[in-house]
Amino acid sequence: MKKERTYEKELADTRVEIGSGSVYAELGFKNHEEMETKSTLVMEISKAIKKRKLTQTQAAEMFGISQPKLSELLNGHFRGYSVERLIHFLNEIGQDVDIVVKSKPRNRKARVTVYHSTSHSRSSIPMAAKTH
Repeated sequence: MKKERTYEKELADTRVEIGSGSVYAELGFKNHEEMETKSTLVMEISKAIKKRKLTQTQAAEMFGISQPKLSELLNGHFRGYSVERLIHFLNEIGQDVDIVVKSKPRNRKARVTVYHSTSHSRSSIPMAAKTH
């Protein structure tokens, strides 16, 4: 009779490795930081399309590409697109993209990080137009 493996035994036999935090670095891409940036921008494009309840055909028209090309892009095939073009797509679909440049800590290499902002705390009034 074959003895059943318990969850605890299965877990005890599991080996875990802590990764670098970048799936693209783990896969050996030399430009892994750019790939991460593009991936995050594409996720934001996808979210914006869903939020606006657009079809892929409608969104593709806004971007000036075909629906099959948009489908490929949304499925992770973004190597032929520049970061600048992905930012342009976000702008076309009504998304602001803010780029912030700041000093890095001494203990790590410089990096590019893309954040999704859900806060509406920033004022859209230009600084010169604000009243006190």
